[in-house]
Amino acid sequence: MRRVRWNSLYRCAMRRRIILLVSVIALVAAACTSTRPLPPEFEESTTSTTTIPLGESATTTTPTLPPAEDREIGTVTAVTDGDTLAMLLDGSEVIVRLDGINAPELDECWGPEASALLSSLITNRELVLVAGETDLDQFGRLLRYAYLETDTGVEFLNATLVADGNALAVQNSGPFQSELKALEARAYQSGKGMWGTIVCGDDEAIRADRPVVRVGEIQFDPPGPDDDALDQEYVTFINEGYGRVSFSGWTIRDESSSNRLTFPKNTVLAPGDSVTVVTGCSGGPPDSIKWCSDTPVWSNGGDTVIVSDTLGNAVIWYTYSGE
Repeated sequence: MRRVRWNSLYRCAMRRRIILLVSVIALVAAACTSTRPLPPEFEESTTSTTTIPLGESATTTTPTLPPAEDREIGTVTAVTDGDTLAMLLDGSEVIVRLDGINAPELDECWGPEASALLSSLITNRELVLVAGETDLDQFGRLLRYAYLETDTGVEFLNATLVADGNALAVQNSGPFQSELKALEARAYQSGKGMWGTIVCGDDEAIRADRPVVRVGEIQFDPPGPDDDALDQEYVTFINEGYGRVSFSGWTIRDESSSNRLTFPKNTVLAPGDSVTVVTGCSGGPPDSIKWCSDTPVWSNGGDTVIVSDTLGNAVIWYTYSGE
């Protein structure tokens, strides 16, 4: 009887160990697969300029084709990069720039991947094109929203590229601005495409997540005429982590990619330290970095601050609507 009771107790103990072990494994797995929380600057904030509503604009909806009178139908003959196409439209060869988005250039991190993915999706396929608020860009390319008809329905191509992390949204007052920006936030949160933590390489350091550095403050619309207030336009970065973070050789850019700056050597932030980047050649704290730009960097109508490490991995993503 004693042996039977001991065996029974032993089996019960082993069952409890197995249940505990399975529970621990499940918790670890959940921690490893959980998505990155949205940056605090993209969630509800007391500052309206840093809040973009997610809600319905971030949910997945089934796109529908626009009215027939607004459509143009053409065939894709080649993909130039992640947001530019060569198409045959009404018997003529034209270049189409997808409106409201901006994909990495071919010589940038994730540029070749974005271009290849787009090419595999639409080369030799028909697209339904719809003009936005502006017909042509500064290079004479058609600016269009594009729809792809598939066996399962209609795909809004511009939104798909942003949602998959192959392009970012540009706040250009277009009809889909809020929707596309919300999709970009979700793509960043999930680490999709170009927003992967070490998608551009990990030579700097093998890390489980991005350094804990944030935008502390941004002055994108100082008083007075914009061109006369460059020394009052600035963005401040704060190290909220527990270790030193070197910004040396990192780059800061806006969502249009037309404004870029490389941080100087020896730009290192200890925990709790901050650094300010001023658009003009003066102003800001004594140790601030001067962009010395001839024009404003940050758009009054909404923009995105992106800081990337020396390999091109996105370290900081911060957006504001300007409303």
